[in-house]
Amino acid sequence: MDANRFPLKGWGSKQRPIIIRAKTEARMKQVQFVCDHFGWNYIMGMEFTEDLSDLEKAIKEKLTPDNIYEPCPCGSGNKFKFCCASTMKNFDLDVYLAAFTGGETQ
Repeated sequence: MDANRFPLKGWGSKQRPIIIRAKTEARMKQVQFVCDHFGWNYIMGMEFTEDLSDLEKAIKEKLTPDNIYEPCPCGSGNKFKFCCASTMKNFDLDVYLAAFTGGETQ
């Protein structure tokens, strides 16, 4: 397939909106807050089974530099590979959403 037609990056763009399936209205508000903050395009619906995998991919893409040997975005001065790369590998979306939205729970 054509790489331009199906890019691996670009989550939240018009060509690749983030698809959200949330269980509760509180969770929808958390996700909406994050997406609006980053200016991402998204499609959201309420369903019995929650699926936030696209949101997790978009957040990881946003917080991870293209080159892992660039300075870490956290501001530590270390290279990303030796600083926050392990945190991104063990990324917990629930913890991130709670911290990002000020501790509101779902």
